[in-house]
Formats: sequence, structure tokens, C-alpha cells
Amino acid sequence: MHSADPVLPAELERSVFEFSAWQNPETIFTLILVAKRVCIWIEPELYHMVAFRKPRSFLMLQSKPAEFLRRHVRGVAIPGNISHVDIERILSKCTGVYDLTLSMEPHWNYAMPRPKLLPRLCTLTNLQRLSTNLFALCGGRGHGGFDAQFRMPSSEELPFASLTHLDIFGLVPNQLWPVFGMLPQLTHLSLNDTALPGPELINAVLGACPVLKVLVVLWTRDVRISPLPDESKINTDPRFCIVRCLYYDFDWECGARGGPDVWRRAEEAVTKKIRARRKGSDVLE
Repeated sequence: MHSADPVLPAELERSVFEFSAWQNPETIFTLILVAKRVCIWIEPELYHMVAFRKPRSFLMLQSKPAEFLRRHVRGVAIPGNISHVDIERILSKCTGVYDLTLSMEPHWNYAMPRPKLLPRLCTLTNLQRLSTNLFALCGGRGHGGFDAQFRMPSSEELPFASLTHLDIFGLVPNQLWPVFGMLPQLTHLSLNDTALPGPELINAVLGACPVLKVLVVLWTRDVRISPLPDESKINTDPRFCIVRCLYYDFDWECGARGGPDVWRRAEEAVTKKIRARRKGSDVLE
């Protein structure tokens, strides 16, 4: 009598393949060749996070119907060398995107103003996480400094009503500061170390965002050359922290797939500071 090959229940088999695909995304192209049912289960994982840095990403976009892309694309990364027309094409198909990183820098340290993208972003009703040069997105020119022609868009023109996480590239001139009063759901805000934000900006953010839990500065510099600044000299609010982020693209992709990222590290830093402050208060009492 020959024993039959062991067969897993379909639900368990699917869970095994899905976990393997999530843990090792590079294996997905192999896994989808195992069987038709596995391809049906796993192929959507290829589209959960799409970085448009290679021509293959555009081919993937063209190969699937709009409904498939709407249902399965959750994270999109668009580099600065992508044209306005192509950005519109991407966002018109990936309408269910939840996490979007939109670069404005086709050349080093110069951001292209792209206020015409605002209406398109406003159609992304699932968008909760945005990473971009906010000044350029709102129409600001130059390197993030003062722009005499800049006009701050109204709250109705901005796609921020549902944002919970905002990662701002570049400088944040005071012309842009009114935006911090237009973020009713924002719990996490990130600034970068292009120029270390001063106490005035930090105070403006903490005072204007009603439900903010984390305000983090991403430190992208080599700490052997540029050590981490003393946070307490900038602001003592426990929601404020400075976190290292050496490989931004990798960090974003990891977070977009549900893995650990700078937001999680910042949350851990803030939690540690809050606990330390409470412990200190208990000792004083």
C-alpha cells in the first residue's frame, strides 16, 4: 500500500505561500510558477508596493486592468525624473494607493514645483501616508527658501484631510507653516536634516497639529562626521525625536510592505521618552 502525498488544507497552504512572499518578496516570481492557484494567491503581492524606478514597473502597470491595480496597489514610489504626464497616468490607475512617496528632485537639491498634481492627489481617497517636497508640491520654487510669488493653497485644494503620516522633503520656509493647521488627522510628521529645523518651526508644528503623536527629524548623515544633535536643546516635548535613516528608499519600501521603518523607530523613541518622564515624575512624588 502506497501512502498518498501529504496535502495541506487550502487555507493553510495559502497562508504559507503568502507569508513566504511577504517575508522574501524576491521569491514571488518563482512562487507564482508553482501552480495556477498559487499564482492567483501570490501575484497581487507583486503589486502591493510599486517603485517606478525601472521600466519594468511601467510594463507591470500596463499589463493589468484598472480594477486590479485599484484593489492591490497600496504603496507607490515615484522618483523625481518622472514627467508630469506619467505621474498623472500612474495615479489615475493606482487610485487605491495608501502610501505614496513623490519626489520633486530631478536634479540634486532642486525641486520642481508641481501644484498641478494637487487635484489628482485629492482624488486618492485612501491616501494616508505621503512623502514629498511639500513646498514644491504647493507651488514653491527654488531650494525651499522664500518665494515672493508663492501662494498657499486653501485647505480644500490640498489632499490632507485623511493624512496620518507626512514625510516632508527639503526645507520648510515659514510661508508653508500655515499648512500645519490643515492636517486634522495627522499623527506622524517627519522633517529632514537638509537644515536642522529650529525651535520656532518645531514649536509651530507641535502647536498646530491637534492629534500629533510623533515629530521626527530624519538624520541621513554619517554620525561619524555629523553626530546626532542633542534633542533637548531643540525641544523637550517627548513627541519630538531625531532618528537615523541612512537608506531612505530601502526604509520606505520596508515600511510599505508592513515591516519596520523609521516611523516605528520614532514611535519607540517617543514611547521611551514618555516612560522616562513618567518614571521621573513618580520619583519626584
